[in-house]
Amino acid sequence: MTFLEELGVDKEQWAKVIYRFPALLTYSRPKLRATVDFLYEMGLSAECVSKVLTRCPNIISYSVEDKLRPATEYFRSMGVDVGVLLYRCPQTFGLSIEANIKPATEFFKDKGFSMTEIATMVSRYGALYTFSLAKLVLKWEFFLTMGYPRTELVKFPQYFGYSLEERIKPRFGIMTDKGVRLLLNQMLSLSEDGFNKALKRKLQKLIDN
Repeated sequence: MTFLEELGVDKEQWAKVIYRFPALLTYSRPKLRATVDFLYEMGLSAECVSKVLTRCPNIISYSVEDKLRPATEYFRSMGVDVGVLLYRCPQTFGLSIEANIKPATEFFKDKGFSMTEIATMVSRYGALYTFSLAKLVLKWEFFLTMGYPRTELVKFPQYFGYSLEERIKPRFGIMTDKGVRLLLNQMLSLSEDGFNKALKRKLQKLIDN
């Protein structure tokens, strides 16, 4: 644990770190060093490395040569800033390239997205590839019924992170009933109060016009 303290991991966060990943205590100092050195190699600052280890300590369990480096090379080939992705969503690098990452890429390519657009989506929403294909399919199919252009997903890939039954469908239904149209991110990311206010403003504009 002294090594983690040297890396800047706040002592007050140790309990959370161990709770999230108890097996951390079983890893050797060389294994910890290998992961940390890799994060530095990817351009992360000492502060960012500390935050990654605090938020996602199980990154220590990922093999540098079998997981982290191959995933890095794959995302880099797409045009993704891997340093930013590692910081925002390190768990993405624990996914299997063949079983998870490539199928997700192919899914979006099959839907007409270019590699540049896919890279933009991943960069904007690092957790995008952590969802199962089944969930991506369900939300994509509903998206097609909403009448938004595909570019809305490039701008707001976080759409795939919202609950279909608890957020997307209810808010789309309310918006449709009101006869107005909000941007996809407005419809989903606003608080309940903000969403209602946005609807009222849209309705008022329709009345004024």
